[in-house]
Amino acid sequence: MGRKNKKKSELSQKPIEQQQQQQQAPPPPAKEQQQQQAPPAKPQEHPSPAESQPQTSRGKKGGQPPLIQQKHPAVLQPQQQQGGQAQPLGPPDNQPLYAQQGPPIGQGQQRPGPPGGRSQQRPQPPGFQEQQRPGPHRGQQRPQPSGFQEQQRPGPPGGRGQQRPQPPGFQEQQRPGPPGGRGQQRPQPPGVQEQQRPGPPGGRGQQRPQPPGFQEQQQLGPPGGRGQQRPQPPGVQEQQQPGPPGGRGQQRPQPPGVQEQQRPGPPGGRGQQRPQPPGFQDQQRPGPSQLRQTPAGNIPTKVDDQVITKGVKGLSLKVPQRKNLKSGGTLGRKTVVETNHLALDLSRVRNERIAHYDVAIDPDKPKRLIRFVMEQFRIENYPDRYPAFDGKKNLYSSGYLPFQFNISNTVNVQDDESKTPKEFKVTINFANMVHLEQLKNYMQAGSSQDAPMEVIQAVDIVLREASASSRSFVQVGRSFFTPPTNQLIDLGNGLELWYGFYQSAILGWRPYVNIDVAHKGFPKNQNVVDLIGELCSCDRRNLTYLNPFQVDDLNKYLRTLKVDYELPNQPNTKRCYKVNSVVGTPRNLEFRLDSGQTITVFDYFRCEKGVMLQYPDLPCLHVGSLNRPNPIFVPVELCTVKSQVIVRKMNELQTQNMIKVAATSADKRKSKIMDALRKAGFNRSKTVQEFGFSVSDQFEKVTARILEPPPLAYHEKTEMPVKGVWRAKHFLTGSELTDWIILNLNGRYTPEDILRSFCTDMKRTGEGLGMIIALARPPCTIECHPRDIQRKLEEYLKFVKGIQLVVVVVPDKGDTYAKVKQTAELQVGVLTQCVKARTMRRMNMSTISNILLKVNSKLNGINHSLLNSAVPPCLKKPVMIVGADVTHPSPDQVDIPSVAAVCASHDPKAFCYNIQYRLQGPREEIIKDLQNIMREHLLFFYNSTSLKPQKIIFYRDGVSEGQFSQVLNEELQAIRRSCQSLEQDYQPKITFLVVQKRHHTRFFPLKREDMDGRNNNVPPGTVVDTDITHPTEMDFYLVSHASIQGTSRPTKYRRLWDDNDMSEDELEQLTYYLCHMFSRCTRAVSYPTPTYYAHLAAYRARVYIEGQKIQLDNLSEEQRRRSIKEVIYKDSPMFFV
Repeated sequence: MGRKNKKKSELSQKPIEQQQQQQQAPPPPAKEQQQQQAPPAKPQEHPSPAESQPQTSRGKKGGQPPLIQQKHPAVLQPQQQQGGQAQPLGPPDNQPLYAQQGPPIGQGQQRPGPPGGRSQQRPQPPGFQEQQRPGPHRGQQRPQPSGFQEQQRPGPPGGRGQQRPQPPGFQEQQRPGPPGGRGQQRPQPPGVQEQQRPGPPGGRGQQRPQPPGFQEQQQLGPPGGRGQQRPQPPGVQEQQQPGPPGGRGQQRPQPPGVQEQQRPGPPGGRGQQRPQPPGFQDQQRPGPSQLRQTPAGNIPTKVDDQVITKGVKGLSLKVPQRKNLKSGGTLGRKTVVETNHLALDLSRVRNERIAHYDVAIDPDKPKRLIRFVMEQFRIENYPDRYPAFDGKKNLYSSGYLPFQFNISNTVNVQDDESKTPKEFKVTINFANMVHLEQLKNYMQAGSSQDAPMEVIQAVDIVLREASASSRSFVQVGRSFFTPPTNQLIDLGNGLELWYGFYQSAILGWRPYVNIDVAHKGFPKNQNVVDLIGELCSCDRRNLTYLNPFQVDDLNKYLRTLKVDYELPNQPNTKRCYKVNSVVGTPRNLEFRLDSGQTITVFDYFRCEKGVMLQYPDLPCLHVGSLNRPNPIFVPVELCTVKSQVIVRKMNELQTQNMIKVAATSADKRKSKIMDALRKAGFNRSKTVQEFGFSVSDQFEKVTARILEPPPLAYHEKTEMPVKGVWRAKHFLTGSELTDWIILNLNGRYTPEDILRSFCTDMKRTGEGLGMIIALARPPCTIECHPRDIQRKLEEYLKFVKGIQLVVVVVPDKGDTYAKVKQTAELQVGVLTQCVKARTMRRMNMSTISNILLKVNSKLNGINHSLLNSAVPPCLKKPVMIVGADVTHPSPDQVDIPSVAAVCASHDPKAFCYNIQYRLQGPREEIIKDLQNIMREHLLFFYNSTSLKPQKIIFYRDGVSEGQFSQVLNEELQAIRRSCQSLEQDYQPKITFLVVQKRHHTRFFPLKREDMDGRNNNVPPGTVVDTDITHPTEMDFYLVSHASIQGTSRPTKYRRLWDDNDMSEDELEQLTYYLCHMFSRCTRAVSYPTPTYYAHLAAYRARVYIEGQKIQLDNLSEEQRRRSIKEVIYKDSPMFFV
């Protein structure tokens, strides 16, 4: 008996996959099966000092298994037979976080009841699976160990109450109990046929009608009776397959003469399907193929649960309102700050109704003349009225215009480029009336999902009219720029900086206008020869010819830009052309004249135009229409680039130069905003005056609170951040680095003595941080042609495969970093840490400490954590913190997919994360495969902790307000379906927040004690959740970081869903605390760590596709080819930091 109990105890502690294999084995004899009852295991509450030493890294050679070592503290893990005691968990300086949770799944045993009675079950903590109650007969179900699915343990063939052995992953449909108990069919007298008692719809014996889009779970029953399988949609698999009598999916034969009759019950009672909460679907239980974890970059090849629960149709989730309107949180020190929101007074509007007209202009090009066309049309047709035009098709007026409903007429406008007048036909038709009172109603009880967008748009266009109609501003979206007047600020590579301002009408607890400074790079107005000299870093006097790389750079810059072509000393020859491409040189490029003669460009200008070209070996530009039979080729020396609006991503040099200029102190930024306000002149605009709007000229003062930072736990020490910064101490759990090497890919430019010095400094610095670092192997240098670097790199990494870490020195420029990560993580499976050659040359102890922050995390160490006494209540139970983001290619990249990246925590300290990424179509914001992504994260969490998350807190980045409803109804439902795909009744509470950084709200301190740093910013921890926030829904602004340069930008958080019913204080404190858990630095970051990690994961995915052609019509195959090696994403889940 004791041996059997021991065997059972060991079985209950094996991984899910091993148990499933064992459960396919032939059943034991019935006599043995009755005897196998093991006493419940007792959780170890206080490990002895000898047992409580920190565990070493899973990266250590010959150490612990590679998956997860840092389990939830004080929760007894599966015992390893070492003196009969469970191994200790967690660092000695921290108290258990989850002590009240009891033993993990699989260690709470069932207490048998008296013969014939109902068995009792020990009370289970939240998040544990409900065990099946045993009956008095043979074929009892044993309590299951780890795993999300319940299975029945087979009994003797034909045994009463038994089901035939099921394949791994299948779940039982009914729970066994005593005869006639819950989940059992009561035996009927001989000769009684099985029938269903009729009842009213939804009443006894009837299934309740399901809402549209809900799916029914299949139940087996007699033909035509209750529990029949309804016809399923195509592709939906049946849960039970027919088999031989008594086989799987069949009801066992009854004694002779006894037929089954299903006993009806009250709705939702036994034998009935319980009603599901809104948004949940009844799903089929996953099969064995679904229990396997896919690699972090893989799309599963078979997803049954996705087919079964494709979506909840006909339902729309609503964003919850604040519990207490017109109120916010209370934690922290109260203060008052200014914000760049100006009060918008709508109390004196002349007409509550705004007339909306549709405008059609023929021809509708060139776009630059459209506003001038409408202004001329106004002067000629209704000169005493000043409506607002959006520059496209919408016209708004205060009440009707004189013509009331429609008008059509022609106007002539002078074209400055062609120097000729153009005729346009303008047609205006009345569309509808817009009512301003909708704004008042919205601010009292409105929802972001049905915001009065048309009214907000009308007000915004009215306020924008003052600047948009002026010839002194260049409009780019919601921003207006003016050309530099005094000093030109060169950004490099042909761009210069223009200053401007941003404006937008927004709704808080009252209407506001948000004003902020804006900066943008514009092409410099210069001759193309000078541009070539700037791009090639040489003087124009030394320009003779361009190599193919230089031609390509010039083509990338000039393509789609406008240039002015003009012959020397002949102003009347000036023309404006759009550049199609850069082509051959005037000396060699030929074209055909109208006479049929072929001539070179050089000879044409010499003979026909009388111009001797000075740069005959520089390229020409192909300009004008692409449909011309004879294309137009012009020499670059006769062309000048115009200052114009471009929508392109700046390169690294240009971005650095812009940041240096744009990053100013809070005082200077406020001064610039006030200057922009004077330029905008809202209250001087005749359009604004006609509508009766009025904009304040003072910043709004709002109430703010300054939250206290969390104390951080290091090994036997506690650090308290001061102004968002602290010093790294002895790591909470230091890893061991016993086998590593330096690989130099920068050739002779990084000498070997620098590399050896780096090895020594790593060892010495690591000791102070609690890491054990051995001396590295002798450094290796690879020198080869750039086209051979990937092949050489793969050969070397395969040679050293099995090593803990390879530190790779990469050149400062080029794509070597991408090739290293592609080769190491996708092809070979070796952990790497890249260091730029410039950084290696300037190496110091501070830089090495920062590198070791990343290395310790990659080797599964824990740098620091929140002190147990400061842990928010929501983190004291099993909770998964998730960050998600979707990054898109720049507008000029047309063949690059978007990347969806999701990271999730898998330890109780919220320090360790793992990632999943997916390639999806360009510009797709919704995460298409979120259900499978979350399923993999849940399995990873469970395999790491032996616990299921009771809560999921989801931080979603990159979503605009117009996408809130779509994200809520698609992504939240995908998370729910992923939970139910693992277990039908598994419904963890979900809190869903959106993280927004792309806004223009800034805070300016009023009190001297609130000014932080040399830039006079508000201090870290400043939170604002009233006045300028949503009037009815919960959102808040949080400045969590200390800005190194420039004015701090707060991050905005919007709550879209909250099953956990967290208060403003709880959400704000949790979010602020998570900003201190970033592994790569000892500073509070500007948004929560999981969101930051999602950015890093998305960036890593972009690295995987860098320099490669992607087939957008076959992204699943592209994803499969870029699967991360299992040894990387499982053994070192934080490889991406």
